[in-house]
Amino acid sequence: MKEQDIISNLNMFSEKIFKVLEKEVYDILDNIIDVKPDILTKEPLKYFYVEGELNGIVILANALILLYVLHYVLTQIISIYNGKNVENIYHFLIRIIVIGILVNNSYFICGICLKIFDGISSGVDIFCQSYTNKEITFSMLKENIYQIENIEKSDFLSIEGILKSMVSLGSISILITLSIRYVTVVILLLISPFAIIGLCSNITSGFSKMWLKTLIVNLSMQIFIKLIILIPIVYKDLKSPMYKVILIGSLYLLYKINSFISSIFAKIVGGN
Repeated sequence: MKEQDIISNLNMFSEKIFKVLEKEVYDILDNIIDVKPDILTKEPLKYFYVEGELNGIVILANALILLYVLHYVLTQIISIYNGKNVENIYHFLIRIIVIGILVNNSYFICGICLKIFDGISSGVDIFCQSYTNKEITFSMLKENIYQIENIEKSDFLSIEGILKSMVSLGSISILITLSIRYVTVVILLLISPFAIIGLCSNITSGFSKMWLKTLIVNLSMQIFIKLIILIPIVYKDLKSPMYKVILIGSLYLLYKINSFISSIFAKIVGGN
C-alpha cells in the first residue's frame, strides 16, 4: 500500500512539474538562448556602458595602464644599476599604445564579437529551417514532446513516465544552465577592459586567454543548442522507440552542454 502511495505521489509531482513547464519554462528558454548585441544596451550593462562615453570601469582600466607604465619606468631606472636587460622602449610604447586603444574601445570590440556570433546563430537558424520548415526553438521541441502518446498521464515507472520526468527535470536543469551562462556573459563583457590589460604582461596573459576562451564557449552555446534541438525536431516517426532514445539523449546533451562545448574548445587559446 505504501509503495502505491509513493508511486501515486511521484506521478502527481511529475505531472505538476510538467504543467509548470508548459506554461513558463520553454518560453523563458527561448528568450535567453540567444545572446544578441543589444545586451550591451539592456539592463544591467546599460548602466555601465554608454556609447561614446567613458565609464568607471574603463577609467579604472586606464589607471592600471598608467601604473604599468610607471612600473616600466622604475624597472628602467633600476636596470641602470643592476645591469639587467629590460624590454626595448619602442616595443613597450607600441604595445602600450595598442592596448590603450583596445581598452578604450573594449565594449565596441565586444559588440562586434556579439554580432559575429549572432550572425552565425542566424545562419544556423536558416540552415535548420531549410530542413524542417519550422523555427528551431524549445517551444517547438515541446510541441513534439507533447505529441508522444500518453506522455502527460503516463505512469512514473513506464518508459513514457521516465521520459516525462527527464523532460521535466532536464528542462529545469537547462534553464539553470542557460541562466548561469547569461550572467557569465554579462560579467565577461563587463570586465573586458581588464581582460585586454592582461595582455600587457606574460604573467597576466593567462587571464586574458581564459577570458577569451570562456567568452567563446558561452557565445557558441546558442549555436550548438540549436543543432541539438534540430535532431529530435527533424525526426518524423514520433511513435518510434528510437525517437524516445534520441529525445533522452538530446535532453541529456543539453543538460551537459557547457562541458560538451568546453571539451570541443579545449585546445583553443592555450587551453589544456
